[in-house]
Amino acid sequence: MDNRVRRWKEEYKPLPRHTHLPMNHFITYFDAVNSIGATEAGGNSRFPYTSEYREAIEWVKKWMREIGMSVQEDAIGNVYGKIKGIHTHKSLMLGSHIDTVPNGGMFDGLLGVLSALTAVESFIERNGMPKWSIEVAVFADEEGSRFNHGLLGSRAMIGEIDEEALLTYRDDEDTTLSEAMTADGLNPDGLKSAERDMDEFIGYLELHIEQGLVLETNKQQIGVVEGIAGPARETFTFIGSADHAGNTPMNMRQDALIGASELITSIEQLPAKYSDTAVATVGKITNSPNGTNVIAGKTTVTVDIRDIDRDARENLIDAIKERASSIAKTRGLRLETSNSIRVEPVHMNDEMTNMIEESTNELNLTYRRMPSGAGHDAMLVGKKIPTGMIFVPSKNGKSHTPEEWTSLTECLDGILVMERTIGKILSGYKES
Repeated sequence: MDNRVRRWKEEYKPLPRHTHLPMNHFITYFDAVNSIGATEAGGNSRFPYTSEYREAIEWVKKWMREIGMSVQEDAIGNVYGKIKGIHTHKSLMLGSHIDTVPNGGMFDGLLGVLSALTAVESFIERNGMPKWSIEVAVFADEEGSRFNHGLLGSRAMIGEIDEEALLTYRDDEDTTLSEAMTADGLNPDGLKSAERDMDEFIGYLELHIEQGLVLETNKQQIGVVEGIAGPARETFTFIGSADHAGNTPMNMRQDALIGASELITSIEQLPAKYSDTAVATVGKITNSPNGTNVIAGKTTVTVDIRDIDRDARENLIDAIKERASSIAKTRGLRLETSNSIRVEPVHMNDEMTNMIEESTNELNLTYRRMPSGAGHDAMLVGKKIPTGMIFVPSKNGKSHTPEEWTSLTECLDGILVMERTIGKILSGYKES
């Protein structure tokens, strides 16, 4: 058993409210997937369209079939498992993703998929055939770690990605999205077929770790998410001159890395000027030729910018662009800019949010209504159909790191809220 999963299991103290849940299946799921792509640093790297990712996806498809789901994988790798209801023309969708950031933790995304499978299995065992069908979705490439172009699967499902993107975005090995999909046995030419008719869905529900400190700090068990900040990504490439480090005087250099570093330092100060909730992060730098004794001739930085307030976010982006341009001009560098993501902030559906809150109250769990600063597939799906989101605590607020941790108790409590909310949504839904 994966050492992290063993610790997770051993730390759990059984609680009566969890007795009916298929806990052993849930733990087995986590152990199998977290054994794939494990890193020496104690995390996981499962990037889309790789052998590791394919192995994990095949496990999930197997488990879907074992709990009675029909399974389909679309042209770009979105996977859907479906339990047919009495009425088959409408479905409630649950889901998330299983790809990771480099050396990521064991819960981000994966918890949403495996908790959905567990909640559905428990719900069907206790209630029999549902009134309406239920689908569990595994969306492809949510993180964007390989191609710097996240939320791919959910964007494709709602019809907001085109074929040009599949040919434009490349990984560090210069492989395009289209080439990677083809190598994984998929059909990028069938992109249009990945678009779903959103009128088929009652709504969408996603469970996720908070990825922040708020729930733990306030000793609350559940987060009832009211809205999700919209992420944007801007890429800045500073182009100078790659020269000898020893023979080029300091005042005669066109050092691309220095220009990029100046931008990175200034970005730290900018968000607070536009919003209390805005954030901007440089987490990826590419430097060329990247030699110890060579002045950098080309340096690329990707900036992740987020806020709940769209206007504030756009003003912040403009300020970062202006700063980059000023730095390049002052230092005699050429600047190239591009953007890969623009996602609008999305508010969760009031009725579904109230159902999540009611379920939490009925289970006597402590909670708070809160926003999500992190982006999720729910923000894309929420543009088209009623959407609700549930948070469970993150220890020390850690995420996107091997230190990411949410106790088994907290995960199971999230499943309880999801299971109960599924019942409320399915029983309360009436076609207009």
